Amino acid sequence: MPYFTYDTSVIISRRLVALPRPAGNFLLSAMVLMELISSATDDSQRKIYELLLPGYQNEGSLIIPNEDDWLLAS
Repeated sequence: MPYFTYDTSVIISRRLVALPRPAGNFLLSAMVLMELISSATDDSQRKIYELLLPGYQNEGSLIIPNEDDWLLAS
């Protein structure tokens, strides 16, 4: 099954508050989620993003970079 994800800039530019739910072909990057939480314009938007974390973690569709990923990216 093909997987895809969005970069933070795409989510913000398209005003995607409602991201696809877990258990699909969408993977969510932990870095993107943290950037969205830190750039939320108000508490309600921040809470929406914070509520996504457990669902993506439980479904195994959260991308969490490890030290090898950081080294490769550098």
